[in-house]
Parts: sequence; structure tokens; C-alpha cells
Amino acid sequence: MKCIKYTISLVFILLLAVAAEAQDAHYSQYFNAPLSLNPAFTGYYDGKHRLATNFRNQWLGAGDPFTTATVSFDTRAMVNQLDKSIFGLGLVLMGDRTATGAYNSHYASLSTAYHQALDEEGFQHLAIGFQGSLGARMLDYNRISFNSQFASRGFDLSLSNNENFVTRRSSYVDFNFGLMYNYLKDRSRFFIGTSYYHLNQPKMSFLGNDEYMLPARATVHTGASFLVGAQGELFLSGQFMNQAGANNTTIGMAYGYSPYLSDDNNVFYAGLFYRNKDAVYPYLGYLINDVQIGLSYDINTSGIQTGSSRNRSFELSVIYHFFDPNATRRVMPWY
Repeated sequence: MKCIKYTISLVFILLLAVAAEAQDAHYSQYFNAPLSLNPAFTGYYDGKHRLATNFRNQWLGAGDPFTTATVSFDTRAMVNQLDKSIFGLGLVLMGDRTATGAYNSHYASLSTAYHQALDEEGFQHLAIGFQGSLGARMLDYNRISFNSQFASRGFDLSLSNNENFVTRRSSYVDFNFGLMYNYLKDRSRFFIGTSYYHLNQPKMSFLGNDEYMLPARATVHTGASFLVGAQGELFLSGQFMNQAGANNTTIGMAYGYSPYLSDDNNVFYAGLFYRNKDAVYPYLGYLINDVQIGLSYDINTSGIQTGSSRNRSFELSVIYHFFDPNATRRVMPWY
């Protein structure tokens, strides 16, 4: 009975994975995944370089159905020539594992952005960014049970699945684009941006005659931060995303507290976010010296059940800023 329940859950998860093929993997901590949100974030940070990592494990109550990890690195070029403007270059690597490895997707992106200063002080920037990606989606049908493999004692994966898979791997070339306005003065900040992923809507296929186009993803995101008292800072954030007719709206806020006056190297964060008709998730973060760590935990509100009433999603982000000890430092812990 336990095996049957697991098989049913796996089949349901795989169906969700196939349906979710129309949507990209995304993070609850989108504000801590800058190059996955908008190419125009490339190069916009404090310091010489930035390394960001994100890990998400979704619906843990159903086994290990969705696991996503991203690593990105960006830096600045032509620093001495551009004065207050910024030219950024970056690299993004992403891996997404679905249905205990039955369906996987990966991509590598080269990212670039130019941030034009709008004033002499460099408080305001208008940015345009581009990404070029090489991606692949893989189907391991040896991990999937088909009705033709059902025998008297259950599923026998050594039997033929009678499916006509032309390939297990479908590769594609992809392009992304983004715009963003940033205002940053002292510790007050406002930004608004938009991004458009899969400009060319690349085609892919596993069966040879079921050519599928990866639908474009459009996103609008905004945020603001300002000081609250001598030791606090309030962050406001929101995004709207549309892909393949599915909308995703998220809003939230977080409060940052430094136990030491005027100490930007030791800050605690606590916040709460709501993703419309999907989840509520608390956020905890800690900034110490050059490292920023974020944790979030999704509480499912959509009513979807995947074989367990204990559905839960956990997410971890770690961002490291490489600082020049001789340069002026302005902490920008959020995006």
C-alpha cells in the first residue's frame, strides 16, 4: 500500500512537472536572486564583485519533488572610464531537478548591463541588461512507471514502456532582456524594473512531433528602503510575473535591525511575504561583514495536496560581496 501511494504521488508530481514546463523555476527570495530576476541588475551592487547562491527545496512533504539551485557571479568593467556610470558582466548557472530526477533542466547564461548615471552625484541610474543562455531539459524515463510496466506484483521497470521517445535531451539557445531605474542616496532607496525572459521563445521536443515553445516570462518588480530610527531599516518589495497565462503576484516587507549604532556589518532581518493564492512565507536574514544569509519557509495556502498534508518549501540564499578595503562602502543588502 505504501508503494502504491508513493507511485501515485510520483505520477501526480510528474504530471505537475510536465504542466510546469510552461513556467520557469523561481524563488520566493527573488530579491536575493538578482540575475535570475532581471539582467539589468548585473553589476549593480556595492563592492568589486558579487557571488550569489540560491537553493530551494519545494514540497518536502511529498518526498523530494522539486529542487532548484542557482549560482551567479558578476563584476564591473571599465570602472575608471565610466565615472558614476556602471558596466557590469556576469555569469549565471541554474539546475532544476523534478520528480526525484525524472525531469531535469539546466542553463548557463552570460549577463551584461549598462547603468547610465542620471546626475553628477550618481544617486540615480537607468539600466538596460541582456542575457544569452544555453539550456537543456532532460527526461529520464527509467525513473518513471508506465501502464505497460504494471505486472501482477506491481510496476516492473525492466519491462518495455512502449513509448516512442526520440531523445532524452532537448537543448536550446535563449535570450533575456531587462530595464531598471535605481535611486540610492545615503540609506534611502527606490527602484523599479521590468524584465522579459525567453525573447525568442526557443523550441524543444522529446517525441520529435510535439514541438514545444518555451513561453516568454514578463516581470515587473519594485522596492524601497528607508531608515527607521537610529538602528532600524524598513524594506518594502513586490513583483508581478506572467508566463503562459499564469500570473504570480508577491508583496512583502522586512525589518532590519543593527544591535550596534551605525554598524552596517552586523544586521538582523525579519520579514513576511505573501504570494497571491499560493503561499505565505516568513523571511529571516543576517548580514555579517561581507556575507548576507537569508532563510525562508513557504506555508502553502493554495490547497494543492501532493500525497502529504505536510507540504513545505525551504529556501536558502547566501550572497558574498568582495569589497575594496580602500573604497567607501554602502551596504545594499536587498534588491
